[in-house]
Amino acid sequence: MIISLHVTHSCAGVEAMSNVAQMMEANIPKYLVNTIGKNEYVMLKTCNRFEIYVGTDDVETVKKELESFVNNTVPRSKEQSLPFILQGKDSIRHLFRVSCGLDSLIVGEDQIQGQVREAYVKAKEEGHVSKYLSKLFDRALALGKKVRTKTRISDCSLSVGSAAVELAEKRLGRLNDKTITIIGAGSVATTIAKALMEKGTTALFLSSRTFNRASELALMTGGTALSMDYLPSAIADSDVMFVATTAPHILIFPDTIRSAGTRNKELLIVDVSVPKNVDSAVGDIEGITLEAMDGLQGVAAENMMKRMTEISEAERIVNEEIVRIDSDQLMEKADIVIGEIGRKAAAIREEELSKAKIRALTADIDEVFEDMSRALVSKLLSEAYEKLRSSSINGENEIIEAAKQLFGLEVK
Repeated sequence: MIISLHVTHSCAGVEAMSNVAQMMEANIPKYLVNTIGKNEYVMLKTCNRFEIYVGTDDVETVKKELESFVNNTVPRSKEQSLPFILQGKDSIRHLFRVSCGLDSLIVGEDQIQGQVREAYVKAKEEGHVSKYLSKLFDRALALGKKVRTKTRISDCSLSVGSAAVELAEKRLGRLNDKTITIIGAGSVATTIAKALMEKGTTALFLSSRTFNRASELALMTGGTALSMDYLPSAIADSDVMFVATTAPHILIFPDTIRSAGTRNKELLIVDVSVPKNVDSAVGDIEGITLEAMDGLQGVAAENMMKRMTEISEAERIVNEEIVRIDSDQLMEKADIVIGEIGRKAAAIREEELSKAKIRALTADIDEVFEDMSRALVSKLLSEAYEKLRSSSINGENEIIEAAKQLFGLEVK
């Protein structure tokens, strides 16, 4: 059985999700070892979600452990219930929608497919995945690929990075003549750089922790890479500053802005880091406009409206897969019984064949074949005959009817 714990942008809001996910991630390692670690699990963390999928034979115990983890980890009022727990088909459907990009802030974005794969591969390498989750995640990844092949949900799709660039365009118009700085050199910063390059715009890259990566991005896009020591100059000279790092703390405070000296132009800062890297008070400084992850929701809503037809088709494909899973699970039960019947029949056959080979050395071969065939029929069906007789005596007519169907009989 599958059970899962979730905190996502849709239930917590982009800003709150960041804080809740941080608290959960900080406490999860010890928790996984002591409790969930006894079962299969995959942990999926992106800028807009923190999820744990568990495969277990003891759903009720794991559910209580997850609820205890949430209650002891996430401070909230009685009215709040940010993280949520799903199980069975609901958990499977959620993972399928995530892999297909249907549960993303930017519907149809492609990055989530790779993030699901990375989380799955990591869990496999660490030995956390076996019979339950291996089959489920293989299926989820295949379904994500199918949806993107069969629908146009990802055509010209946005990601968090490209949505950030679109947001900047909505605020400032064309960016061709703007001085742009990107702080960070990870996947989101890369997406921002590529989106700018497609619009004929280059940027200054600032990074201290992964400066080599920043240099690669600069080379790829025609920009310039500098260390974080140049941050005051970048603040003073830039029209737009995209902040996209994985730093777990604030990087830019009001004093950081003031240290840049006198600015002669407006500055738009778009912070798409999770957790946020720009102090909210920066937005109160004259001449500074600060947009954070929640500012992308308007872009996300427009993106969703453009894709309503494709979303409907993608949801239909997901529903078909859920129905197929139900069918496969029912068939799996039959396959288990069929396998046991086959093994039992094979054992009887081996026994009778061995006896026949010994008798064939001295007895008439036709007699040997006759005896062997009678013995096979008798041993294969003796238990069924006995059960049918007792069922008839006990009035268990459904077993009699089932036997008639199994053997294709038309006896009244």
